[in-house]
Amino acid sequence: MENELRRDYFTDRQVIIAVGRGRRPTDFKHEAAMDSGDVKGCFFCPGNESSTPPEIMRVEEGGKWVVRVFPNKFPAVKPERGESTPEMMPAYGYHEIVVETPDHTKTVADLSVEEIGRVLKIYTARVDAMYKDPIVKYALVFKNHGKAAGASLAHTHTQIVSLPIIPKAVAEEEAAAAKYRMEKGSCPLCDAWKREASGPRGIWEDGNAAVFAPYASRNPFEAWVLPKRHVRVLGELRPDEIASLAQGLKLVLGKLKDGLSDTPYNMHFHLAPPGGDLHMHLEVMPKLSTWAGFELGSGIIINTMPPEKAAEFYRQT
Repeated sequence: MENELRRDYFTDRQVIIAVGRGRRPTDFKHEAAMDSGDVKGCFFCPGNESSTPPEIMRVEEGGKWVVRVFPNKFPAVKPERGESTPEMMPAYGYHEIVVETPDHTKTVADLSVEEIGRVLKIYTARVDAMYKDPIVKYALVFKNHGKAAGASLAHTHTQIVSLPIIPKAVAEEEAAAAKYRMEKGSCPLCDAWKREASGPRGIWEDGNAAVFAPYASRNPFEAWVLPKRHVRVLGELRPDEIASLAQGLKLVLGKLKDGLSDTPYNMHFHLAPPGGDLHMHLEVMPKLSTWAGFELGSGIIINTMPPEKAAEFYRQT
């Protein structure tokens, strides 16, 4: 296999799959994503609830919380209005934290499929709540795992940030999907999972969801998780689809933890904006490479781990 310049399924994003620089999966092992830190001083652990802003919601079992949601103590956006100019507008929105487990030593990979499904439902509830504010135009659900991925606290958590605009990356992706539908009469991501699920880049599938390493992967071991049905937002998912997505996500995160020494990763949901039409999907981006001068200067990413080999790694039991 030669080095290849690949193009994403429907956007203009390009990637060089540099087989000549290829490495084995075991070559990517490294130190764990994050030291467990001081449990007693952890803001997110049980007993320290007063260290966080007042909680928005919680899920309890046996009289104890198992999931908490509260505003970020240091938010990137705030629900405060102000004056706007052509060059500037207030960073209006909501910035929330979802702590998925009270156990300081656990990650999402350690949760059961049912527990991950419960977390997905909480994401849904919080995104829906943010959209009740007419100023909010988009809500992004994302997770940073490990210091190298931007996490400042060891205790596992997810962030949700809503904005008064549709981010440029989302708008461009939605426009590219619309162009694809106009030209081909189908959804690019519906076509993608049908192409990939049973091929060399397929990782896992059931009747509701598919997991695969995308053809033009930007990061080593990048994986996408999506419902097979054309679903635009979390709130459109059926219970059985949530369970399937949770199973696929657990598989991916479990392999990153057990097979790649708990590698740091970023995870983000691509959701359609209100009234938009974009097949929702979840992208898991391990932080195993650094984008340097070539990537920053050209916009073309060099990936040294072909997605075909990455999929083999994920499929190994």
